[in-house]
Amino acid sequence: MKKPKIVVIGAGSASFGLSVLGSLLREPGLRGSTLGLVDLNAEGLKQVAALAERLNREWDAGFTVQSSTDRRDLLPDADFVVLSIAVDREKCWQSDYDIALKHGILHYAENGGPGGFIHAARNIAVVMDIFRDMERLCPDAWLVNFTNPMARICTAVHRHTKLRAIGICHQLAFGYMMLGNLLSKDLDIPVPDGYRFVWRDREALAQEKVIAGAAMEKVDVVAAGTNHFTWMLRIREKGSGRDLYPLVMERAATHDPGFEPLTKEMARIYGVFPVPGDCHMVEYLPYTHNTRRGGWEHYDVQMYPLDGAVTDRDVMWERIEAMASGRMSIESMEHVHSERAEKVIAAIATGEPLYEQALNLPNEGQIANLPEGAIVETPAVVGAGGPRGVAVGALPDAVAELVRRQITVVQLAVDAAVLGDRQLALQALALDPMVDDPRVAQALLDDYLAANKTYLPQFGG
Repeated sequence: MKKPKIVVIGAGSASFGLSVLGSLLREPGLRGSTLGLVDLNAEGLKQVAALAERLNREWDAGFTVQSSTDRRDLLPDADFVVLSIAVDREKCWQSDYDIALKHGILHYAENGGPGGFIHAARNIAVVMDIFRDMERLCPDAWLVNFTNPMARICTAVHRHTKLRAIGICHQLAFGYMMLGNLLSKDLDIPVPDGYRFVWRDREALAQEKVIAGAAMEKVDVVAAGTNHFTWMLRIREKGSGRDLYPLVMERAATHDPGFEPLTKEMARIYGVFPVPGDCHMVEYLPYTHNTRRGGWEHYDVQMYPLDGAVTDRDVMWERIEAMASGRMSIESMEHVHSERAEKVIAAIATGEPLYEQALNLPNEGQIANLPEGAIVETPAVVGAGGPRGVAVGALPDAVAELVRRQITVVQLAVDAAVLGDRQLALQALALDPMVDDPRVAQALLDDYLAANKTYLPQFGG
């Protein structure tokens, strides 16, 4: 069996670099493969490549490791391309926030809302060139995408290229963390008293993964929707198969009022429990962004700390340099959190079937009442022929309508970003649930394009 060639573009990614690198080199099904590492940061790439060589050597993984700052050196004959990039992330997100606030809209947005539009436009300006190179140099390769906004990047692939894409996101784990809290006493899941998720609390961040892992051992969830906007359709106890949904809703009604309050309010109103938690739910709903109504403060929305991300990146590069040079043990890399790319790639490469709880794929009947071809996130089975989404039925009518609107916004925004079409961009912003005045939509578009002109050649920047 031919061993695959895997090219990682964005090998120094602050969010996924180390986890993807360590997981690929640890995966038994990929032993003997070729790993190509690409990053524009030449010095950083040198360190990442040195670390990969050390891991490969000390783990006896049998890989051939290559690296280049020019992806065209490594893309020829690639079987898989793992993509994880961002354009001046924290600097641009702060600008996106400031512009939205100027027009009376309060939100930090990675994937939805007005900020989601301009974030996608910046990244699409970069990734479309990558996709064109893939179409020319490795047209049969699978694109394994981690770049956000996930639904918009995968939509760009599906609507504007001939490539095959698989989107992977770990947000379902946050849903498990919430279930672990709600069912802690019922299922004997250890949770610290009064636990709440807070981005700036390092201990809370660490506990999130622990609680989620414990819940995954005892609970099985089937969730569906679009990325960062999925909903739990079934919640069952592993082993017994007991339906836990009634208990989850009962516990949510009496749980700590300060624990993910918007999520619990949505569950109460719509009758199904959302997966992503308050910090991502706010990107798709019209309920918290208005600065005059105080919804953000009422629900105490906890958002991603931009300054903390910069510090984390500095720490990550210090770790990479220390491990690459041999000054630090690589033991921690044996236990690094997996983003599951290696499992999906190994299943396709070896033909060993794999069930994944959440993959982003075109809708081919997975969700009965969402548009055909739209990028949806559902369970999937992966094998030699690639991933096939699992049919989960229909979303509840009201939830389906919320999700359908996002799908339309996403498709308009993606077409606008790929084609440089200002009219489509205006339509995407005017249709967004956060925008309640067409004058605001036009002002947002004008300000976003002006502030980002150096990133947006497709709009004449």
